[in-house]
Amino acid sequence: MSKLRVALVGDQHQLDAGGASHYALELGRQLARLGVETTLIAHGHKGEPEEEESGGLKVRRIKGPGLGGAHRVVSPVVLRHCHRYIHDGEFDVVHGVDIYWTMAQMAVQYAHRCNIPCVLTCHTVEDSPFLWRLQRPMGLLLKRADRLIAVSQASAHFGHLLGCPEEKITVVPNGVDLSCFNENVDSSSIRKEFGIADEPLVVTASRLVKRRSPDLLVSAFARVLEAIPEAKLIVAGSGRERNRLCRQVERLNTVNSAFIVGQLPRARIAQLMAAADVFVSSSRVESFGLALLEASAVGVPVVCSNAGGAPEVFHDGFNALLYRPGDAEAMAQAIVRLLTDKELANTIRARGIETAGKYTWETAAQRTLQVYEKLLQQPR
Repeated sequence: MSKLRVALVGDQHQLDAGGASHYALELGRQLARLGVETTLIAHGHKGEPEEEESGGLKVRRIKGPGLGGAHRVVSPVVLRHCHRYIHDGEFDVVHGVDIYWTMAQMAVQYAHRCNIPCVLTCHTVEDSPFLWRLQRPMGLLLKRADRLIAVSQASAHFGHLLGCPEEKITVVPNGVDLSCFNENVDSSSIRKEFGIADEPLVVTASRLVKRRSPDLLVSAFARVLEAIPEAKLIVAGSGRERNRLCRQVERLNTVNSAFIVGQLPRARIAQLMAAADVFVSSSRVESFGLALLEASAVGVPVVCSNAGGAPEVFHDGFNALLYRPGDAEAMAQAIVRLLTDKELANTIRARGIETAGKYTWETAAQRTLQVYEKLLQQPR
């Protein structure tokens, strides 16, 4: 029997990036390990190889101009080449890895033209009724997809709000790369690098954009310093809000306690998490909260909001402390509680490690493969 051939399609071109790009990379590698011939068709730029292989995953980059930090394809030439790859690739399934990426959206159209079963993944939760109503036209695209994979029940609900029929939606949670994020990560060099000895350390790793509310964490940390003056904060990530965040740190007079360190490679993120006493997600709403699971996997107790997909995995007082979205005071109280109550922190740490072990990319790939196989059993 010939191998199943799958095309993963998305705009973002970097292999070592966050979000949907990381999803495509890890899912593709694991599908390859399960015997699926998997090709990632992505947007490429000058200096990058047009073809390469990563852990059994074939990567095919199509070079051309982009929009929004070069992560959104706008070039008809790129889209035409994407169509050709799909048309000539003899794929059994085409999978757009993010409902918002142009190439993923067009891949659905191309798959229909070529009579190939197609899947889309929804990584999004939107808590604003105005915004999801504004996006309702996307429902036409979701209806054309044969299946919608949602990374949580919250994102499945969002996909349904956009117009995707419930019977087409399957929830497949993301996974943790336990080879990178685990209890054995050596964190000693990170503390030395930032001149932090035994001081309590709070950490976050996130895109610095308004949706992630990094300013909320900086405000909350100023309150933490009132209770624990020796505490330190490290914010890893890049984005449009970085300069504003730096000005906020100066305005709150916390420049000796809060450090904005920019984007770090995933291995360094794992070390940073392992060095922390508390990991915090400041997002008002998360579709899944992969960074929370990664932090839990290295043995760090986590703090997050009780909205979106995070409460499906994390429960207040059990494997995390949860706060009301947008409540800096409640966030600060949760951080202080974990920094001062060692028994609670150790309990949450142990349960967090156990929780993270239940979510692996191998499991995610197996469940995704089941979606493909069921889809292929249905008449076109």
